[in-house]
Amino acid sequence: MKESNNKHFRILAVDDDPTILDLYRRILSPDDPLPTMPVFEVTCCTQGDEAVETVENSLEDNTPFAVAFLDLNMPPGPDGQWTAGEIHNLDPGINIIMVTGYRSTNTGHEQTKSNFSDQALYLQKPFHRKEIIQFSTALSTKWQAERQLKNLHSELETLVEKRTAELVESNKLLKMEIENRKHVQVELEQSVQNLKKVMDATIQAIAMTVEKRDPYTSGHQMRVAALTRAIAKTIELTEDQVEGAYMAASLHDIGKISLPAEILSKPIKLTEIEISLIQAHAQSGYDILKGIKFPWPIADIIIQHHERLDGSGYPRGLAGDDIAIEARIIGVADVVETMASHRPYRPSMGIEKALEEITRNSGLLYDADVVTACLNIFNEQGFEFPN
Repeated sequence: MKESNNKHFRILAVDDDPTILDLYRRILSPDDPLPTMPVFEVTCCTQGDEAVETVENSLEDNTPFAVAFLDLNMPPGPDGQWTAGEIHNLDPGINIIMVTGYRSTNTGHEQTKSNFSDQALYLQKPFHRKEIIQFSTALSTKWQAERQLKNLHSELETLVEKRTAELVESNKLLKMEIENRKHVQVELEQSVQNLKKVMDATIQAIAMTVEKRDPYTSGHQMRVAALTRAIAKTIELTEDQVEGAYMAASLHDIGKISLPAEILSKPIKLTEIEISLIQAHAQSGYDILKGIKFPWPIADIIIQHHERLDGSGYPRGLAGDDIAIEARIIGVADVVETMASHRPYRPSMGIEKALEEITRNSGLLYDADVVTACLNIFNEQGFEFPN
């Protein structure tokens, strides 16, 4: 199945009850669908091993599934936890929802058998039609965006490899043609500077691509990066650390590229599902950038920028010094810029309220040295966000 703009997605439903499977079909493939509803192709299985084989065949046919709904208990065959782990091993891109009639997802000893099932989304029976449509639409859109981003990532890697090969060949020719060692050193230093400029421009281009999808927060990453650099200099990080913090701040919300634009610009309170999707942007940003060899640990900084000193942040619940100093700086800069800026769901709260927030939670949520530096930048140095 070729990817296109008609939003046609494949859904896998696995349940030992034929009535439930028929319900999935009637909800996701109705005779008279809403015009705004994507086209869903529903494939049903009654047992876990059958579902695993179906996923394997879909990959061989290049017709992958976007979402899988798995019943937790499917006697006499394997349970949903085993099935989820096997499917995830075959295709990590599938979004899996565990469907259970239990009020708790903890089923005792069996819960420890599949690490992946602990990370999956859960839906309790009896479910509602709206829940199934919302899960399918949001996660299918996320799945499509991640596949597009993966293709873009692959193209960028190919381009980088090509340019690197060209630079290596160019350097070989230079060494053969230039006998003067000092002149060769000057040429190499110039090449490094040119590469740095290209990398800086590429990072800014990626940042602008993310913000194009959310006009309400246009310039957010640029403003956070400017404040991050000012704080990093004030607390006297090394020049290299300052540059790394600035670059990470310029990309700290890149994970939001995998989110539907409707969620980013929604002017009303978000649902729990939408909040969990937005909170996943830190992990998504890490996954996008972890394979790129920057001079700094950009991916590690980005995944930590919503962590808090007391361990209340996300996605890993890190605390104290386990959070990189660059991430602690971006966390403060992000809070200040967000509170001081207009958002779809509220007007600007003002810079004074933002500074009161970080002052009140200095040493609790935010690094005390970083907060002191930030206050000094605004109150003593007269810092203003760039337009």
